[in-house]
Amino acid sequence: MTARSETKAASFAEAAARDVDFEAAVRPHYAPLVRRLVVVMGNEHDAQDVAQDAYLRAFRSWDRFDGRDVRAWLYTIALRLAFNQLRRRRRWLGFISRAEPAPWSDRSDPDLWIALQRLDPRSRAALLANVLDGYTQREIATMLGVPEGTVSSLLSRARATLRIELGEGL
Repeated sequence: MTARSETKAASFAEAAARDVDFEAAVRPHYAPLVRRLVVVMGNEHDAQDVAQDAYLRAFRSWDRFDGRDVRAWLYTIALRLAFNQLRRRRRWLGFISRAEPAPWSDRSDPDLWIALQRLDPRSRAALLANVLDGYTQREIATMLGVPEGTVSSLLSRARATLRIELGEGL
């Protein structure tokens, strides 16, 4: 084997190891991420598209990942992509003067899902990350790229809105 072919072989081995490491780290987070994105995006198809884009971006920047919390890192990428897509969708729909698509709903508690869809995307994402995923306000602030006090406000307003919408003691 020549030095050049040995270098190529080592390069392929490193790439294969990187692929295996990435897949092992991120695979368990795909389904929960899609579930959260369904609520943020409004439908499963868009949620899966955003999740796939997030995984592609994460793979491309895997060598720059600091190794702390892969789930928070993926959620940060995905939420930012989702918010960007929602902004583009609103601009486009405003441009062509159409109404928003019907919100996704879950048959188990349609009132809850309708109320969640009425929240703005950042409030909804903060609430779900806190209540369903157990993230702290500091972690959510990092994910959303906002101050911790803003997350506190988002959570407070989201809970107050849901109390009014659902008429329950949340």
